[in-house]
Amino acid sequence: MSEQANQTLPSEKAEPHTTASKTAFVNQTRESEVPRVEKLSYRDFVHDFQRPRRPVIITDATHDWPARSWTPEDLKHRVGHRELTIRTEAGPQAWRFEDLVELVLASTEQTPAPYARNVNVERDLPELWRDIQPRLKYATPDWKSSALLPRDFVFPNGLEELFFGGQGNSFPRLHIDSWGMDGFVSQIYGRKEFLLLGPEQTPFMYPSGDDELSSQLNHIDAVDLERFPLFAQAKPIRVILNPGDTLFNPHGFWHTALMHEVSLTLITASWNSSNWGTFCGQYRQRGKTCGVKKAVVLAYLAAVGAILRARDSLI
Repeated sequence: MSEQANQTLPSEKAEPHTTASKTAFVNQTRESEVPRVEKLSYRDFVHDFQRPRRPVIITDATHDWPARSWTPEDLKHRVGHRELTIRTEAGPQAWRFEDLVELVLASTEQTPAPYARNVNVERDLPELWRDIQPRLKYATPDWKSSALLPRDFVFPNGLEELFFGGQGNSFPRLHIDSWGMDGFVSQIYGRKEFLLLGPEQTPFMYPSGDDELSSQLNHIDAVDLERFPLFAQAKPIRVILNPGDTLFNPHGFWHTALMHEVSLTLITASWNSSNWGTFCGQYRQRGKTCGVKKAVVLAYLAAVGAILRARDSLI
């Protein structure tokens, strides 16, 4: 396994709205503590990163993916006819993929295009599914996709989601991925700026009253410190993802993303011994069953976890 320091930030960051906010944020930003590695064995990944919940950028995880050659123009040709319903802060919006490509290519900081995020590749863009196989070895075995559970329990098995945006796009807010998910963020085209804040930073994140996994903070470089004064104590980590990079984003890390150019990203969801307890806890809070039925489901999830933990302890 080889390891090196993460590269420096690009100079083209969007300017914050106020000097005070910029000073507070930039002065607190840590140089990246996320190592960049290649030729990482699965065993070393589990012991050095997965179990200790430590982010890492793996530079060759998608080496075998045909998707590494994707371009927006290529996808327009192959799946431009597909109709997508994408999430926005104003609610769901329907778009033809070819129209999204044109808007993203013309996107600017002042007039950003719609951000196509959380697009289920297998379901919504099936022509592309073979291009992201085999599944990342670091994301397997995926406990939620185990034969011991009903298929697509809570949401789809083997979840791979496409994020497609352009200059000026960003994820709408800081958040922690739901259901205890570990995320593998694979950059396919363009560069993306990713911001991470560890679980110890939660006191500064101002979680929303109706969702403890979603922060009230959105414009990360323009936080209103009069309204959110504790954020001045936060110490974010910034990383730049280049094409071919895969960021392991373990559950519990607050994060968001910024785009300064056209970007294609794939996120692979995974569950294992280190986050299964969190998944079960969130099912207790958010699962649609109730009463005795929920108790039975939780007991079964605990039993499944015990069986799979015993199996994986041999690694």
